[in-house]
Amino acid sequence: MKYVNPVIFLEAVHGGPVDTGDTAALSLLRKKMLAELELSDDKQFKTGEWAFDKHQLLQFFDQLTAGDELFFHAQVAADPVLLHFLDTGEITGRFADNPVYENTAFLVFISPWYGPLFANAVIDSLKHQQLQQTIYLFANPWLMDGEHTTTSYRKIFRYMQIVEEHLKAIIGKLREGATVPWQQILVFANITLVQQLNALPSGFREWRSEYGISLINLGLAIYRNDFKNGMAMLELVEKLHTAAYVKEETERWKAKMLAYGKEQRANRSLAQRIGSLLGPLKPKGMSEEGTGTLVIIISAILLSRLFFSLIETKPRPAIVTSFDYFAHDRTYEPVKYLLYHLQTDSIYPLNNKDSSKTPVTGDDVYGPDFMTALNRPFSKTNDPAILKIAEQGQNASHASPKGNTVYRQSLHLYNRLIAPAIALVQTPDTFYSCYISPGDSAYVPLQLAVNRLYVYIGQQWNGTKQAQYPMDDVKAYRVKGFFVAAYKNSRQFLKENSLIFKLDPTYWATSNRNIPIEIGLSDSTYLHFNLLENNAAGVELEVGD
Repeated sequence: MKYVNPVIFLEAVHGGPVDTGDTAALSLLRKKMLAELELSDDKQFKTGEWAFDKHQLLQFFDQLTAGDELFFHAQVAADPVLLHFLDTGEITGRFADNPVYENTAFLVFISPWYGPLFANAVIDSLKHQQLQQTIYLFANPWLMDGEHTTTSYRKIFRYMQIVEEHLKAIIGKLREGATVPWQQILVFANITLVQQLNALPSGFREWRSEYGISLINLGLAIYRNDFKNGMAMLELVEKLHTAAYVKEETERWKAKMLAYGKEQRANRSLAQRIGSLLGPLKPKGMSEEGTGTLVIIISAILLSRLFFSLIETKPRPAIVTSFDYFAHDRTYEPVKYLLYHLQTDSIYPLNNKDSSKTPVTGDDVYGPDFMTALNRPFSKTNDPAILKIAEQGQNASHASPKGNTVYRQSLHLYNRLIAPAIALVQTPDTFYSCYISPGDSAYVPLQLAVNRLYVYIGQQWNGTKQAQYPMDDVKAYRVKGFFVAAYKNSRQFLKENSLIFKLDPTYWATSNRNIPIEIGLSDSTYLHFNLLENNAAGVELEVGD
């Protein structure tokens, strides 16, 4: 049953505000509408999307004057957030602070419209993991009577039981030795979903506890093959609001898993221990022992070369740090400005509502504004050299990677985290970014020049937040879009970790390969890059400072 507010209808007919308490004004408006109806050819009164015959119009006014119904409609019309929700089913913020929302008669009046919309909105927010919408729905005044509250709860419970059944099916497959894609597991075990479940009222506490037990079973099903992610599942349970027995079970199994991990580490050889320490850099497909053995051999070779270099009299050339690659390029200062604000809290206060759309994998959230502001200073110059630089920057290929069917000359970035990541790519003349959802991957194109990759990671994206001050040299540029909360050591990772790629134009003129890199966690604490192949052809790779 769709909600139609009669106050909005009366104001549309009257052409302005209507005093719903003025019976004389309402009577005059009724006579005006009946007169227009009699003069119409089809004996109907029409305005906007509404149409009434004489019987419907008389019935409409009779219902308005019965009890407090017109007064209640006026209260709804005065609350734009509630009115929008009743009209579209979309929650955009908090309702007005109105004491009538606690009135029993009002709850009986509003429940038939509000109850079904509320249940559908909660399920939709859980299905798409929209945390803010879930918080709004349960933080707003409770506009349902007992009957509609029970109906809504039952509908939400049915959906959550389906979610738990899917998780149990995955656990069953893992126990049987099947391989389940990590992205499929993350749908049912991530921090956003845990925060959403915590936003549900106390009536869902028992179900949350049952779901916590399922997450423990998920951790037990994977920890022997993937110890870090197995422990991560128990850490999620610790953040879930559950009954005491779930917390006890979590601590018991966590102690057993830690003891297992300690035993495995104690039995490792020297090569295995070295390989485990180099986990973030370990080539894909190579065991820890193989990696450690390779490191020992390379270390011996390097030490021998160092010995012979010490007895040489010829002076060695100075080493240029990676930071010098962009020191005199036009992207240097703007990227410094962008990184500074992403690493700090120098943004406007968080009291503004986020009206932006949550990005999806492949979205360039920073590049367009960055390049628009960067190219603007060249618009009033006739210097051929400067105009050439501007043209090169504007024509540089930094289109969305999804438009490239073969993904050649690109980075293939895998986000193994339960938090979103944004790849930031700097070249001497261009800058672009790529949003990567948790557990997803994306292709990011590289230029035939020096390319520097940074990764910005966090939680609770807010696209309306912007830097408190614009850039000094480029006044038109102000960073917009931030993660509200950091993830693990993400700020330190952005500040101290970057990768620099120098491409060989001759090699990439014919090669169609891409460079796969994983963004993951070490010991469930520290973020790292992991190069997933050993093919170094056509690429000089450096670790930035």
